[in-house]
Amino acid sequence: MSFTPSVVGIGMYNQKGNSIAIRPSPANINERYMEEGLIYPFSFQLLVHHQDNLEGYDMINRLMSEYENLSNGAITSRDGSFRLVSFQCTTTPNFVQKTSYGVLWTALFEAELYI
Repeated sequence: MSFTPSVVGIGMYNQKGNSIAIRPSPANINERYMEEGLIYPFSFQLLVHHQDNLEGYDMINRLMSEYENLSNGAITSRDGSFRLVSFQCTTTPNFVQKTSYGVLWTALFEAELYI
């Protein structure tokens, strides 16, 4: 059985159910350009919480694989405020902890956005 939640949480995962959440992480702005644009690194932690350990592990691995193989234009800004430059997984999936509901898995990612 596979699960794909219809909602991805920002910051917090659902502690009482199967869920996926994104937690933004600190990152340094590393490049500025003469036309005043800049490359903005958006680092984040992806969390997968699932009642079944193997299902949670499979889901985080599938997400890592999908994100690693993004095509140009796969993620776009609704208002045109940024352009995706690059996207990479910086750590492979890792076990975090057993919870009262199930198991929590994580992986870290970094996207570079041109703003």
